[in-house]
Amino acid sequence: MASESAIAAEALPAPSAAPTTWLRRLLVFGAPAAYLVALTIVTLSWGLPVARDQLFFWLVLGMAAFSVPAWRSWGGLLLEWLPFFALLVAYDRLRGAVAIDQPGLAHVNAQLAFDKAIGGGEVPTVWLQQHLWHAGHPRWYDYGVWAVYMTHFFAVWVTAAVIWRVARDRFRRYAVTAVALSLSAFATYWAFPAQPPWMAGETIKMASVDRIVPEVWGQLGVGTAQSLYENSDFVNPVAAMPSLHAAFPLMLLLFFWSAGRWVRLALALYTLAMAFALVYGGEHFVIDILAGWAMALAVHAVVSAISRSRRRTS
Repeated sequence: MASESAIAAEALPAPSAAPTTWLRRLLVFGAPAAYLVALTIVTLSWGLPVARDQLFFWLVLGMAAFSVPAWRSWGGLLLEWLPFFALLVAYDRLRGAVAIDQPGLAHVNAQLAFDKAIGGGEVPTVWLQQHLWHAGHPRWYDYGVWAVYMTHFFAVWVTAAVIWRVARDRFRRYAVTAVALSLSAFATYWAFPAQPPWMAGETIKMASVDRIVPEVWGQLGVGTAQSLYENSDFVNPVAAMPSLHAAFPLMLLLFFWSAGRWVRLALALYTLAMAFALVYGGEHFVIDILAGWAMALAVHAVVSAISRSRRRTS
């Protein structure tokens, strides 16, 4: 009797794993799709999430959505990204805190002297705008300048998210480099408040220039999502030396130097395109760009040296 029961049990079909597999596939493909739909709706309704808190919220949510199969890593995601976010918020707050009451008294003579020296007696920003800019009638390349400038708000942090997702062993070094570069720039803003070209152009020290990016932005009518914590206290119009907008692309080039010739070429072109956008757009003097590049090189060298030392001792 027992043998008959055993035979009957063996004849029964094994429980199907199909429902579990189907649900897993639904989550794996559905979570990223739902994330992209939600991001699109929010962007179209409230504007681009360029504010630090808005951007990091969507980045963390995106990393979680694209790593559903590895959901146990979500705790580590928060542990690694919350300090990263907190340090950058501290940088934002400190940058605004060191703003001076009279921006017109910030340094500008040294920048003008250097830029005139390399421009044959003319300020490169003034010369470029006189030859390329048509106020009120942006050309196609002005929209390109706006697009390149806007990548500053996304490129470094989206890259951080991708690194965390696909090469987590390199994430901490990348995050340390980005934070160290930001804090080093803050220290310079504190010690050497400097006017950008658009501000210097409001004085008699140089010809007037326009801020091209805001002009094009107004033409496009693209909105931005409101930050939950940023306000006018975070604004520092004389945080121009060095240019972080210029430093970050070079930081990316140096970090991915070993990725191959084509990656290096693409990032080198991006670095130069950002430099042109900043000078032509009236946001930075050439010397601000060079200072940003020098700081990126120095921070990369220090972080790389510390990383090599830690590997040797471990």
